[in-house]
Amino acid sequence: MLAYDIILLVSLAIYLAVCALYLRHRAASFMHPVSLYLLFHGIVFTFRPFLARYYDFGALYQQFGFQPSMQDKITVLLAANLGMVTFVAVSLFVAREPLAFARDKYDDKHRTMLRKPFLIVAALLTPVALASLAEHWTTRALDSSTMITDLSTGIAINTTGNGWFFTAQLVLVPIVVIFAWLYRFRLWSLIPFGIFFILRAGTGGRGPLIVAAFAIVVLYLTQQRRRWPEWRSALIMVFAAVTFTTLVSDRGAAVREIFTSEQAADTIAYLDTAPYETMDFANQEFFEYVVYAVPQRTGTYDYFLSNLQIFTEPVPRAWWPGKPVGPPIQLFSLFDYGSPLGMTLSLPGAGWYELGWAGVIIQCGAFALLYSLLYRWMIARREDDWSLMTYAVMIAATTITFRDGVLITIARSLPFYLGPIAMMWLLARAFSLPRADMLRQFASENRHLPAPTEGGGSMPLTPAQRRRAMIEAMIEKAAPKRG
Repeated sequence: MLAYDIILLVSLAIYLAVCALYLRHRAASFMHPVSLYLLFHGIVFTFRPFLARYYDFGALYQQFGFQPSMQDKITVLLAANLGMVTFVAVSLFVAREPLAFARDKYDDKHRTMLRKPFLIVAALLTPVALASLAEHWTTRALDSSTMITDLSTGIAINTTGNGWFFTAQLVLVPIVVIFAWLYRFRLWSLIPFGIFFILRAGTGGRGPLIVAAFAIVVLYLTQQRRRWPEWRSALIMVFAAVTFTTLVSDRGAAVREIFTSEQAADTIAYLDTAPYETMDFANQEFFEYVVYAVPQRTGTYDYFLSNLQIFTEPVPRAWWPGKPVGPPIQLFSLFDYGSPLGMTLSLPGAGWYELGWAGVIIQCGAFALLYSLLYRWMIARREDDWSLMTYAVMIAATTITFRDGVLITIARSLPFYLGPIAMMWLLARAFSLPRADMLRQFASENRHLPAPTEGGGSMPLTPAQRRRAMIEAMIEKAAPKRG
């Protein structure tokens, strides 16, 4: 155990050194991909392992039916740190520019103009999302879910319902976030977020709550031109963290009990577990199981074949009775070596699953490249409305993506997190709403002209009237020609 204790201390030293170097970098901010990855890594692979060592965590080893060797445990710590260094290095190489906070009054004007297309999209999608959420409440309260678990893969299968409808509730995440942002985070604009928080908490699902909270913080900090959270945004994150911890124990039963009289007795009692020994924070043990099995017992790696699932996943099982459970090509099953039900791989763990040490570098580097390019795209577009909304939702979703570590997690959520934004964009085009850069260009081209007068008289228009005239002229200029 002495060697393991030394590795723990070295791991802590590496983490603190990377954090210190990152904070000195000019691009460092809460909105940068590195910040959220360091937060994730610090919790599950740096500080929690000390708790595991002190309390001698063992509940998940019994539940999964395996016992990692000391070499397995050391390998996990080393591979996790390799993944962290890879992610940080790639991110800072690609996304090295700081946030410029380049938004101006024309971006603010465009943001106000987006309220109309947003309200139309919200009116179309919210009823479907609420119906999906209500069905989820019912299945949780009455324990009437028709989902079954395939014992050979541990994957939940939708036997009668439609997975698209079941997941439609996720569109509420961008809706409540964008609503608060469009109305400039006035206190009343957070009411939909609060309602969604309560309704989603009643299902026991924690991930979308955290995504919504982090996305709101990202947009709020950008509006306030702040790189790091202050007390208001910190309060939102603390509230989300407390709710997350509470939902770990009862999966939303306490919330449902407030609104319903009939519910399943699904409160989970963690009587024999130490602090933070639950599965919600157990990526270390999950990674140890992967190292325990792959390739020592499987004899092979997956070689990234699991990514083929993104092509089969969108097809409903009702349309494809023979649809594969999980990836269409599987070289082995982790369930042949234990019972890892509910396991999530984590980003470095998924890399090991795919190709060992090289896989850790490839997986962490690829995800770092993805989010860094998204960050650069936002910077290049001067943090305009479309890039900012897209980036805020995508970077907030990394709180789930880093935990799962696989491409299919992004593919599953993408239509629901970005769909409302895409619909807003289409409506804005249909209404010929001028973009912020068009407004900016129009103002620049006409700044030398004298102030217009009312009806040709000598009374000049007020500044507000001139701005309105400019907007109307820009809309007319941008409108498609007819006939």
